[in-house]
Amino acid sequence: MPDAGVAASGLRSVAAAGSIGAVTTGDHSPLTVSVYPPAPAPTALASLPAAPSTLSGRDTEVEQVLAVLRPHAVPPQRDVDHSEAGPIAASAADDVPAPVLVTSVAGLAGVGKTALALACGHAAVKAGWFSGSLFIDLRGYDESPVQPGQALEALLRALGVESAGIPAAAEERAALYRSALEDCADQGHRLLIVADNAASADQVRLLLPGSRRHQVLITSRHTLATLNARLVDLAVLSPEAAVALLRHALQRANPADRRVLEAGDSAEELAGLCGYLPLALHISAALLILEPDQTVGELAAELATARSRLSLLDDGERAVRASFDLSYRRLPPDHAELLRLLALNPGPDIGLEAVAVLAARPLPAIRTMLRALVQAHLLDCVNRRWSMHDLVRDYATELVHDTQQAAAHGAGQDGATGAAELHTQAYNRLLEHYATTALAANAHLTAGAHSSAPDEFANQDEALAWLDSERVNLTASVTAAAAIGHQDIALRLPVILYDYLIWYGYFDDLIAVTTTACGLAHQTGALAAEAGAWNNLGIALTEASRYKEAVLAHRRAADLFASMDNHNEHGKALNGLGSVLRDSGEPIDARQIHQEALAIQRACGDLQEQAAVLNNLSLDHQELGNAAAACTAAEEAASLYQQLGDTTNEAKALSTAAFALQASGQSKEAQAVCERAIEAASRAVGSPRDEAAILMTCAELLTDLTLQQRIAYLVQAQAACERANAHDLCAHVLSAIGRAWITAGDTRQAAAHLTRAKRMFEDLDLAGEAADVRELLALLQP
Repeated sequence: MPDAGVAASGLRSVAAAGSIGAVTTGDHSPLTVSVYPPAPAPTALASLPAAPSTLSGRDTEVEQVLAVLRPHAVPPQRDVDHSEAGPIAASAADDVPAPVLVTSVAGLAGVGKTALALACGHAAVKAGWFSGSLFIDLRGYDESPVQPGQALEALLRALGVESAGIPAAAEERAALYRSALEDCADQGHRLLIVADNAASADQVRLLLPGSRRHQVLITSRHTLATLNARLVDLAVLSPEAAVALLRHALQRANPADRRVLEAGDSAEELAGLCGYLPLALHISAALLILEPDQTVGELAAELATARSRLSLLDDGERAVRASFDLSYRRLPPDHAELLRLLALNPGPDIGLEAVAVLAARPLPAIRTMLRALVQAHLLDCVNRRWSMHDLVRDYATELVHDTQQAAAHGAGQDGATGAAELHTQAYNRLLEHYATTALAANAHLTAGAHSSAPDEFANQDEALAWLDSERVNLTASVTAAAAIGHQDIALRLPVILYDYLIWYGYFDDLIAVTTTACGLAHQTGALAAEAGAWNNLGIALTEASRYKEAVLAHRRAADLFASMDNHNEHGKALNGLGSVLRDSGEPIDARQIHQEALAIQRACGDLQEQAAVLNNLSLDHQELGNAAAACTAAEEAASLYQQLGDTTNEAKALSTAAFALQASGQSKEAQAVCERAIEAASRAVGSPRDEAAILMTCAELLTDLTLQQRIAYLVQAQAACERANAHDLCAHVLSAIGRAWITAGDTRQAAAHLTRAKRMFEDLDLAGEAADVRELLALLQP
């Protein structure tokens, strides 16, 4: 096969008055027009610009492209039929992929599409798969993109066709272009045509050869799904590859530059602030090269604290914002508006119904617009949820901010003011949607799996699935609502989310939203809301084992309720205070506080709260070794819960009573109470964490269970722990399962469960528990 760049002999070559040369690489490069003196028109079959010296983190994508460009040995019956019938169809039963004419690499602006195409193109030519190459930058996202007719003229001249022989009409040029390519192929020249920066399938359709004897490699910010092409979507780099890009860029400029090597975590931080986007990384590298005394950490800190990362990501020749501008300007007005609105979403991704609420448009229209934005790589879609790259989100947020600033200063008059009002209304609609839908979902948690709760959801499973998918948006909505002065949602939503976040162990989230509520309520003088928020915060802090902070929170809540003469809520706050005192190792103080709380609730006549305090009193007595008093308090609590029809808490109180009976030496009575607890739990609809605790208690206390029955209880408890996200309890359950398998003589199962328990204890920094499990594992070694 001839070397790359060999002219195709036999092509007509006569004097040319001018030539549109092959266009250089880069999203913003101008189309070069060169005027030559009269001379034979040359061929230009080695027009690929230089490949990048390094291409970090793209091994998989390079192999994807080269696998398509690599020549395939095609059986004769499937070879190209040069009659008008076209290629012979492959058998439907043949799973061998047919040769592909077109490969289209698509991705976000600045993700490195051109670099990938050039690297693959040069590798393919060097391997001898092609005897020449043609390259053209279609400038698809510029204000004046290259038209198909212009592109064909440039390519025909590169093929050596005389200027005078190039027809005026684009279709006629396309026919001549295909014929010239067939002449090349007949003479043994296989060409790779690289069309860079295409905006649409229409811009490249006429540039496709008439047969598969040549191949086309296209880059575009859009996924060109209608070209019958092999599609390669280019994502941002991995963190490791992004750091490698920074290192290579600096050491290419100066081999002695060790700033990235010595930066440690700062290099990863800088890469993350660049969104792992190659263009942003190259710009950051250039900024470091231009300022040799600046450290990687200093640049990362500058980006992290900047009001606008996009403003900093500009090295004088390249800018991330300018690159995004080109994509944004091509959007239809309604698509551009939706992109701006999506930046208002408080969380990292958004569901379809929320988008429809945000944009106030019907679902079919929203689906079409979202599909177009995904095709343009301005949005990503995973599991029917849409998200933006971090820097695209910054860009869209700045567009919203610019609109609001223009409205505030009267610039743009009615247009800016109208857009700003639209954004405000959309934001309020979205926050209200999250709050009201969360309320409907929460009703299914408290009412049960087959409840007649509001019809937003068919059942509890649907409600939980929605809460799981929207959890980050819901918690972020509290901060967002507080920031814009939407007091109602900022105070209401943490209360709505309380059950869900407690049940499933998202204590950090609950601490965050209730802390926000505490601050906002205090600022606005909402005393009752502030007291309730402090109480909920105390519970969340207790669950997170932050006992000192929890004590302060509960005391603050108790004082606020007392100042309002709200005795019932004052008693609830004291109940929480007593619990945290016991958990922090002060059972005497806990018992005193709980006795005070019980007196208050008896005076108020609140049976539910009396039962809750009694259950806690039983635990206090157990800590103090008062078995009889512990049994009495727990049995009274269980009786009250039964009277109230609260089977979940009845089961919990019975478990407490069982422990107290076991401690007092009444094993048979303890087992009987355990059986009652299991029966109550089977009728209950409550927290999976509570379910796990009850099952584990019964597995430990029911001594007449067979090993298989005990293991079955513990496996059920493990499943409940996993549903509840209760890692600490799950580790204890896994340890208990491992011990049970040791007793059963199955060391393989025992080792598997104990190993998982050890890892979880280590992750939770529970060193003592981890050490105990390690000792057991050592004993199992042969």
